[in-house]
Amino acid sequence: MSIRLVVFGLVSLRGTEYVLRLFNSCFRGGTPCHVVIQNWVLRFGLYKLKQMPKKRSDWVYILDHTIEFGAKKCLVVLGIPLARFRELGCKIQHCDMEVLKISIVEKATAVSVTKVLRNISRLTGIPVQILSDKGANIKRGISDFITEREEFYTIRQTYDVTHRAALILKNHLKNDEIWKSFVDATCKTKRSLVHTALAYLAPPKPREKARWMNLDAYVDWSEKILCLKTKDVKKNEWEKYKSKLKWVRQFKHNILEWRRILDMLDALKKEVKTNGFNFDTKDNFTKSVSSLDLKTPRLILIKKEIIEYIEEECKNIDGVHPGCSDIIESVLGKYKNFSSKSPMKEVGKAVLTMPVFTSSVDYKEVKTAMESISANDVKQWLDDNIGESLFSKRKQAFSLKKIKSSVTKNSTILKKAAGF
Repeated sequence: MSIRLVVFGLVSLRGTEYVLRLFNSCFRGGTPCHVVIQNWVLRFGLYKLKQMPKKRSDWVYILDHTIEFGAKKCLVVLGIPLARFRELGCKIQHCDMEVLKISIVEKATAVSVTKVLRNISRLTGIPVQILSDKGANIKRGISDFITEREEFYTIRQTYDVTHRAALILKNHLKNDEIWKSFVDATCKTKRSLVHTALAYLAPPKPREKARWMNLDAYVDWSEKILCLKTKDVKKNEWEKYKSKLKWVRQFKHNILEWRRILDMLDALKKEVKTNGFNFDTKDNFTKSVSSLDLKTPRLILIKKEIIEYIEEECKNIDGVHPGCSDIIESVLGKYKNFSSKSPMKEVGKAVLTMPVFTSSVDYKEVKTAMESISANDVKQWLDDNIGESLFSKRKQAFSLKKIKSSVTKNSTILKKAAGF
């Protein structure tokens, strides 16, 4: 129950302790403290991580790096049999995945990625597909792994559709002066409206990573602003509305083109996420965008790039294959929710929660885990794979000796003055 409250109920360790105290009458032998609960979670996570995957010929690997404070990088490899993916109708959840490897390194290089893939393949058998965001190190690591042996040449190396769509968007907007001026005007408008009566019309908060990533939020907002009429705004606010938001109309035609770009990319992602990559993907995508008015050179070019991407990923395809790595982004996102509760947000012991929330956490398995994995086993694994934490180093660095104060305390002076 403690593990389920922490992992699925998203209750804090101390919060779980308090919850169990409320139901103390339902338990025998007292309730655990937060340290014991944390040990239970980590022990079960290590148990799941140590389980040998079944050897078969249709494993699909999904991998990605996560980076926190400090120099450590964590490579996570999830796996699912292709037959299981097809059986689920391309709709997978955390509990359908298996954490095949958690590798923590100081430098995330292509060599380290290749080494991890080589070690996993010895346990699972040759994978049928490797799916990733094709970051530089991961892409090179996968390519080196595939070219190591002739029997690996049949492995499909798939580019995640979400990241490919984002790259298309980036390539077309990052140097677009019209888009840059639109973003600048949007940011200025937000600052000028946030403390006024028109604050409810202010643009959304921008994402920090890259300006082009704000396209969907800004287009949604600008379309709503363009639809506003006199009756939608109070009379005493109308003049201010015209002075602060009139500029949006200057971008009306650009907003229409940006909406068409989003529509095409959304159609691509929906098709691949719903049906995976298969022989019909190209035709299905073409039909879904057939009603869109794609007349500008940019829209025609983007459609061409999307079709080329589909053709590349569906080349010599046999049946349905996954084309989206959102599941690993979700797993890493949930992991970061746990790591953010640490004193310092670093790659630390919270990595052992990933094998926990990709499992069902049933009674028999937890019992077996507690009987086979001890707290010392967890400590040993953490020492071997993570080492000393940043928080521990910080405490040692700042543990200065107390310096005696040369200033007499006020209370002592007052006592002497009062004659006590």
